[in-house]
Amino acid sequence: MTQKFFPDFPDNAKLWAYPLSRPLAAGEKARVTERLDLFLRGWNSHDVPVRGAYHIFEDRFILVTGFVEDGVSGCSIDSLMRVMKTMREEDGIDGFDRSQVFFRDADGVLRGVTREEFKALVSADQVDNDTVVFDSTISTLADLRGGRFETTFGKAWHARAFAREMENRASLKRTR
Repeated sequence: MTQKFFPDFPDNAKLWAYPLSRPLAAGEKARVTERLDLFLRGWNSHDVPVRGAYHIFEDRFILVTGFVEDGVSGCSIDSLMRVMKTMREEDGIDGFDRSQVFFRDADGVLRGVTREEFKALVSADQVDNDTVVFDSTISTLADLRGGRFETTFGKAWHARAFAREMENRASLKRTR
């Protein structure tokens, strides 16, 4: 599904996935577009233009990719971070909040909940190994294209992070 994004970029292009603390409103989406379009036109890495692009995924993630033959430098990554921080400070669009867990509910809707809420969903058997989850720790287009961004609970870091809840749930089922 996510393979359709950034088709003109190589697999080793850097990727940043910014999870949004809440869905973007229409006006906010326009503001993100304006800021990122302006930024990408002047993005450089050691005086070499960075070929960059972005995609707003279901109003819950901002995906940004950048490619330079020699790799995107730390200073150019910092400049992207500054743009994202400006959006947080001036526009209230926070792509740095890592406290939420993103998943698709039974109706296929992308939701973001706190870790405690997600833990309760796992314990209540509303999340299983086949539940679709989102991994914003991916760092290359190969990760995105390989299905690591939108994956299943059982294949993601989520299974390790919430292993105790899965074990407790399995234990309860055995005793019934």
